[in-house]
Amino acid sequence: MNKKWLDSEALISNANFFKGYAPKICAVVKAEAYGHGMAQVAKILQGEVDFFGVANIAEAQKLKSVLPNAKIIILGRCENFKLLHEFYLTAMTVADIKKAIKLGLMQRCFIKLCTGMNRFGIDCKNENLLKKVKNLIKNHDFAGFSVHFSNISSKKVTKIEYQRFLKARAYLQKPYPICFGGSGAKDLPCDILRVGLGLYGYGQEGLKKVMSLEGRTLQLRSLERGERAGYDGTFKAKRKTTLAVVSAGYADGFDRQNFKKLNVLIDGKPYPVVGNLCMDACFVDVTGGLVNVGDKVQLMWDAQAMAKAFNKCTYEVLTAFNNFRGDVHIK
Repeated sequence: MNKKWLDSEALISNANFFKGYAPKICAVVKAEAYGHGMAQVAKILQGEVDFFGVANIAEAQKLKSVLPNAKIIILGRCENFKLLHEFYLTAMTVADIKKAIKLGLMQRCFIKLCTGMNRFGIDCKNENLLKKVKNLIKNHDFAGFSVHFSNISSKKVTKIEYQRFLKARAYLQKPYPICFGGSGAKDLPCDILRVGLGLYGYGQEGLKKVMSLEGRTLQLRSLERGERAGYDGTFKAKRKTTLAVVSAGYADGFDRQNFKKLNVLIDGKPYPVVGNLCMDACFVDVTGGLVNVGDKVQLMWDAQAMAKAFNKCTYEVLTAFNNFRGDVHIK
């Protein structure tokens, strides 16, 4: 009954936008492609991008089952470096670098350099650590240096971190390809640009939103003034009211406390969500509207606007829709 719509033309358009900034593109499809559906997104983008980025082994194996010949980079920490036979891995430590060299599969391994995020990678400010890396890699060619900037919206912070990277790269004396992430790093020169949020239509001007979510009206309820609806009777009718019960709830990834701050669209007209969100349904005040059981309800079409209303980040809103219970449709 519920449907997740993916706009294939929008997705390809966004990928093409970023192609103008780097020779190669890595489409980040971790966390089910930020809630969009990894398998569906990967199929649309096959032949359009050079690499796919995932967070862990399970995601890599799932993606390989969909696209056996895809070049897949595991961006997160991986203990089993024998997987270099199947995937590209990311070396986070000196020990990881040694594993890749021992296997002789360095060209399938990126070396992660930490410039300020302080999450993963070789600390660019640690001279002793850099010296160990330099001695290890002096006779070897790796796939590239991988960097993720901590605050790409701040030009000042990014400039500092970028200079740290350049200094470390110069010290290591290896002109390996540069792999930068995420979308906001497009203005920095690199060989491979890892694109996440921007691929799905957010974070940059001129991008097209890829996903929308659709439900249905399940039932119409007529309430007299003073009557209540929902758990704890949270909604109280201030006038004679018509409520539509709609087929989506917090089990579908919607925020239980905040969803009632929004409107949904029925036949293009906005109607407010009211009362407490249920696990499998919500209440929409359709008083005065021409609404029928079975009508389509547009539940989400702009995750950024929803994030602003919820005081959350867009990533958090999108990835919650991994739980959306409905068929995925491509248009």
